[in-house]
Amino acid sequence: MYCLVKIRRIIDILYICNKGKGELMKNKLLRYFSLALVVLIVTSATAVAKVEFSPELYKNLSQGKNKAPYIKTPDFKRIELDNKLVIYLMEDDSLPTVEITGYIPGGRSQEEKKLAGISDFMLRMMNTGTQNFSQQELTRYKELRGIDFGFTSKNDYYKFSGTALSTDTESLISLVADSLRNPDFEADYYSRVKQELARTLAQVKTQQDSLVNMYFDKMTYQNHPYSFASNYSLRQQALSNITPNQLSKFYQQQIVPNNIVLGVVGDIDVNRVEKLLKENFASWQEGELNFKHPKLDDKPSKQSQIIVVHKPDATQAKIRMGYNFFSTGFEEEVAFKMANRVYGGGSFSSRLMNNLRSDKGYVYSINSQVSYNRYGGQYYINTEVKPNKANQVLEEIRTEMLAIKRGKQKITSKELEHYINLYNALLPKSYQTKFDILDQVIYNSEIRGRKVAYVNQFITDYNQLTTQQVQQAFVNYTFPNRLSTVIVGNKEDIVPQFKSKNIDFKVINP
Repeated sequence: MYCLVKIRRIIDILYICNKGKGELMKNKLLRYFSLALVVLIVTSATAVAKVEFSPELYKNLSQGKNKAPYIKTPDFKRIELDNKLVIYLMEDDSLPTVEITGYIPGGRSQEEKKLAGISDFMLRMMNTGTQNFSQQELTRYKELRGIDFGFTSKNDYYKFSGTALSTDTESLISLVADSLRNPDFEADYYSRVKQELARTLAQVKTQQDSLVNMYFDKMTYQNHPYSFASNYSLRQQALSNITPNQLSKFYQQQIVPNNIVLGVVGDIDVNRVEKLLKENFASWQEGELNFKHPKLDDKPSKQSQIIVVHKPDATQAKIRMGYNFFSTGFEEEVAFKMANRVYGGGSFSSRLMNNLRSDKGYVYSINSQVSYNRYGGQYYINTEVKPNKANQVLEEIRTEMLAIKRGKQKITSKELEHYINLYNALLPKSYQTKFDILDQVIYNSEIRGRKVAYVNQFITDYNQLTTQQVQQAFVNYTFPNRLSTVIVGNKEDIVPQFKSKNIDFKVINP
């Protein structure tokens, strides 16, 4: 409170100095200083808790017996309007702010090959302006009110989020409604956005990380829409097909009230916010949904291959190896998650890190992870090595996998307990605010079809795992001989080691 008083005094002084600029200047300054205070409070709290994350800290956190946490879900109100738009409301007076989170099922999975990348184009247009706000007007509207709002695209849904001071709740809600309901795909900035996308695609296609993503996604997802986002060559070709009319048609197929879930958290009066939301959204007519369900083989492929993507100026070799994996709802997800932590997903203490970093010094970092989607996922290992060590690293990755799979070096109770303890110590940090909790409630219950308190079921599940269950999950779902590989680097340094051992490979010159 003392800080707010001091801020008010500073505002008054600055107002006197800028008296000719009127009350608008005073209000603008107040918003900026208030937001600065919020940032100061948050960052100060973070700074107090901030420590250097090191292997030693990682080890200490997982030692001993950490109690299984319980994530309490604060009270919230769920509303469904007549047009089927779903709303979640939760009060949080810890800061004078309001936050909005929202999900729109569909996402990139609804794209066609000839319109690859249309999701990102559509959302960039929606982030730029509306039928009621030009680009300059929208920028100024957000700037004067200290509002942050925008859309992002995912494989199976679109996400939007926004924040403002609680005094600007009405302005934030109004902006969200206008952005969702009134996009302007024929605006004068359409051509500029298209040119910007073309330049971005041309640039990103030359980067190592982007090349790894592009060729690995094409290998595992093939012609499925999941591969389009990272297929920069395809998106360059498709860009000419994306017209304002195509953007409008694609928008109408997904962004309708009966396909939107919206949450509001903050220093709010729930009844007032409910009224504001109804004023802004109730008149929006329910739309017809006709989702595509593109099939993808979610069983790991039976054949492996090695692709070397030639990048002459690369000093290191970027490697990704893996295979297509199961979709969301994979029954043994928790057991496999813990098994993978032991193998390669457990940062400093995984077996891959111990072997390839600590023992052999081949890599600085290496990790294995799973990506789940509605129609199928990926399991893969990422690392970066000296080009002449590429094949040795590939062999060691398979060797470590086989050692667990064949029972030569089974997952131990000590390793499992290590990761259970670590999860018990660190998981609550992902649910520190009411916004974090409500966002996960919405995602789990509305998007994934899980229970509202799924996180606590997850905690119970991993704490009850046995070593046998984790070992068996790894045996069942890892396939060392099916690991397909993309290596991006200078072929002159990479190819000889494969030739000398008569290993089949393919060179691509992008």
